[in-house]
Amino acid sequence: MSFNKSLFFILFSLSASGQENLTFSNDLFSGINSAPFSPTQPFFNENSWDVNLFSESINVENDYAYISNKSFLSLRNGSIQTADIRNNVRGSNTAGVLDFYNKDLGNFYFNSDILGPSFSLKQNIKGKVFQLGIYSRLRTQGSALKVDNYFRFGNQGLQDPDFYDLKPFDMKVVNWGEIGFNMATELFPYAAQKWVVGANFKYEIGLDAVDVKSFDVVKLKQTFVEENGAQKQTISAENYNLETNFATNYNFDSRRYELKQNGKGFGLDLGISMLDKDENADNYNFKASFSVLDLGKINFKGQKNVFKGNNFVIVNNPDLDNSEFISPQQYLEFLSNLVYGDKNVSLQGTDFTVGLPTSLHLNLSKNITGNQYLNFDIIQRSPVFENSLKRSNVFTSSYTVQKNFVGYGGSVSLYEYKKLQFGGYLRLGPLILGSSNFFPLIFKQKKLNSGDFFIGLKIYPFWDNEFKRHRRADCNCE
Repeated sequence: MSFNKSLFFILFSLSASGQENLTFSNDLFSGINSAPFSPTQPFFNENSWDVNLFSESINVENDYAYISNKSFLSLRNGSIQTADIRNNVRGSNTAGVLDFYNKDLGNFYFNSDILGPSFSLKQNIKGKVFQLGIYSRLRTQGSALKVDNYFRFGNQGLQDPDFYDLKPFDMKVVNWGEIGFNMATELFPYAAQKWVVGANFKYEIGLDAVDVKSFDVVKLKQTFVEENGAQKQTISAENYNLETNFATNYNFDSRRYELKQNGKGFGLDLGISMLDKDENADNYNFKASFSVLDLGKINFKGQKNVFKGNNFVIVNNPDLDNSEFISPQQYLEFLSNLVYGDKNVSLQGTDFTVGLPTSLHLNLSKNITGNQYLNFDIIQRSPVFENSLKRSNVFTSSYTVQKNFVGYGGSVSLYEYKKLQFGGYLRLGPLILGSSNFFPLIFKQKKLNSGDFFIGLKIYPFWDNEFKRHRRADCNCE
């Protein structure tokens, strides 16, 4: 398998794009589950405590490939076949076919977020109310924006161009653990509006990472040579300058995942909120909050390899075609020997750094009537460090009903500010279910390329209600 194709396959098999379920994070009773989106939101929980047992958000979307006439539920039944142009098997005429969009550029983003055992509680410290919480989190995220899709020629059965300039690209997939401490408190207790500041202080535990960058335009050249009376295609790469970083817990010899820490770092979320609320009411009139999320980076221990040169055959290279590799390390050493004549020259070190997917989050929420709210969320990626993960941009509007035992709502989202998606959530006692892109889960799509699902289980005093809280509250009347 060719060098460029191998790298692309590794990353594409792990990369996709999606968004988290922002609608549930607006719920007043979301508690510690909302802290990663807004450090101040847990402060507004009317309950004095809540415990998250487990929650997971899985998001998938890409604009490189799709499966024809399928939903995610229907994928359990029947096999998936890859498009075969020679036999006229395409996504346009056959169900259950993995086919391709064949755009000039591809965008990828993947997010899996597991919130483990976590809790939050209100504490009165020297007459001042603090919301304090600790959460555990396992995150997997990949990002690649505007990647040159050279494979569109082969995917359409077209002849590769004789000359092609492959644009620079940057692809990342990172898997890491996170231990966070959430703290929020009110700034001006006697102001007409309630001003709250909050922060998440996070310790990052690096587990796995793959980071591939091409710094310069790679010039691809196609030629044909005659072999056994037939024309054989050869493609070579010139002016290539690539860097590959990787660290993994997977043992390729034993074929087992052996958990250990491959990196560490620190992260920070900061937030401020303004709440317009009557003093003795449970429901607020208006809320506005602004947060800066994922300031920080992870320092990994692994391998950093650099490949730079002017002539490397990537198609019809007998050295590559006739070789098998067990591990990425073996593959990279083999490439180093081909490029430099020494398997160790490409190895430039064992340390590399990946920045967290820094973003800005603006949230606006207006009470419509009773327990019903209209919410707006905008998340804009804003990478700070040079080698950072890049999350998706999203605008979401939602209408929610928020009561102590039950909460529900519907949402309309614009992924990357242009792709329309519909979703919602249901909180019924300790169980939370939701999706920001619901239709592909249940209904067959002409081109299935997206979908997400959220599930959570938590303990909080859902048996409580507004009347009971007022009876327990101190009376300020005279």
